[in-house]
Amino acid sequence: MDVSDLNPEQIVTVQQFAHALRAIQSRAGLSLRQLDKEADVSKSTLSLMLRGERLPTKRTVEVFLRACGLSEEQAEPWLRTRGRLESGWPAQGPAPAPADEAVDDQGPGASGDTQPIEIPIDPRPRRLRLGVAVAAAAVLPVAAGVWGVAQLWGSPASPITGEACRGGYQPLARAGVAIKPCIESSEGRVRMNVYIKAMRPSGTSGNITTYVWLTNRDTKDKYRESLHTCPVSLADDQKVITCAYAFTPPAAGTYYTAASAQTGTDPLPPEWSPHYTGTQSPTLNWQP
Repeated sequence: MDVSDLNPEQIVTVQQFAHALRAIQSRAGLSLRQLDKEADVSKSTLSLMLRGERLPTKRTVEVFLRACGLSEEQAEPWLRTRGRLESGWPAQGPAPAPADEAVDDQGPGASGDTQPIEIPIDPRPRRLRLGVAVAAAAVLPVAAGVWGVAQLWGSPASPITGEACRGGYQPLARAGVAIKPCIESSEGRVRMNVYIKAMRPSGTSGNITTYVWLTNRDTKDKYRESLHTCPVSLADDQKVITCAYAFTPPAAGTYYTAASAQTGTDPLPPEWSPHYTGTQSPTLNWQP
């Protein structure tokens, strides 16, 4: 079976993994009943796997792929991806392609400047340093489109209060970073933030592009005019960068921030296809 167009290295969530496995099942033309017989795995286990409700065991993935007609060589990257999802650690990907110029695809309604704002390291004790960093963050410009860089010793600081953020950072293997999207209502608009940090002590291998956009939870509409990009380069894993943007939705509703990152300067994230949602923040009930 030809699965060369399906790239497991770009998969970063269990749901994306399940979607790709469903694509393989569809190409194989096998029903759950047939897979149950061919793979000797129960229909309930297969159903949970293909709905993305549970990360399957290595054996389940192995026998599923074999039943669908994949060779051992074709199955190997899928098994690596399954192991990466279980560990929560990104795969060691190729070095990012050099970016000739920064992407600044702001779209209508954008405002502010996209240059990073640095908070210098303070050599005082850690408790005092964190207090200074929080105080400095309070006076940084917070207009839409401004993204800041906070360099702290020890673990990255928590996002500014008032935001609703995803619990924990989501690793993106293709970019070598982990991201945490957040959302809040600010001055009659929806403010989207994504916090980015390198997953390796050496930082990123070069420039990557980070994406943030707004999605309607109920209709699944992705607003192209809300899509904002930031060029990112991290020297180590102790720095956290924030890519932020504010957008006014077309109507009242329930929304979430979606975020992604990849190497290069593509104006659209890989998840812009209808099948993928990006890494999501909690939802926000917004009224104009």
